[in-house]
Amino acid sequence: MLIMTNKIEINKNLKKLLQSGKRFDSFRGGDGKLYWIKTHERFMLKHLIKGHPTRALKRELDGISLLKEINIPVPDVVYGDDRCIVTKDAGRNLQDIIYDTSVSDESKKNIFIAAGKMMANLHQQGYAHGGLALRDTCWDGSEITFLDLESFDGSIKSHRQISIDFYLFIHSWFRLFEKDRPELIAFIDAYKDNINGVQWQNFIHILIFHKILCRLCSFFKFHNTDMIAFTRSINFLSAFK
Repeated sequence: MLIMTNKIEINKNLKKLLQSGKRFDSFRGGDGKLYWIKTHERFMLKHLIKGHPTRALKRELDGISLLKEINIPVPDVVYGDDRCIVTKDAGRNLQDIIYDTSVSDESKKNIFIAAGKMMANLHQQGYAHGGLALRDTCWDGSEITFLDLESFDGSIKSHRQISIDFYLFIHSWFRLFEKDRPELIAFIDAYKDNINGVQWQNFIHILIFHKILCRLCSFFKFHNTDMIAFTRSINFLSAFK
């Protein structure tokens, strides 16, 4: 871990973050570089089951350390304790990029190809992010970086768990868009080309179960955002073999 020694600067930005009611925000350091500061959730009743929210920051720090060891690009941490984590900026997230009309369609496709390859790399080594979304995947102009590792537990995952990890990224797309686009197809093709055949077939088998569940949900007419995204995702993915 790189260490930011200016505790006064960190405490000032943490105080500002807490006063804003946000969990994370960016700031310019004394060196002129862009950093991100992130704190834990406020303690709520749900944490009696999930565990104290400060543990999420520790899981994230441990996850970053482990993934760096296996060459999965994650943020460079410059400071971390039980109150906050400070990381170097890792570029723009894919959610922002996909909406940016100044970025060419070809560039967007190449960025999503890089993301698909990197997710396959993570899964090939037996690990799952725990809920990767477009907003948690950054591009700095040359490299993909995975953010938000609060759900990463460092254990080797089953084919089923890895399949769900892949699905969650697709789900995040269909929370934003009603239909697919070439960028999403490029992501899936890159992932499929770089993952082993056993894992891909396991994903296809899980899709069959999800498709049945999707039809049941449609029958009972659930219409919240995640259920709509679930239906869109399963209908879209069912075309893949």
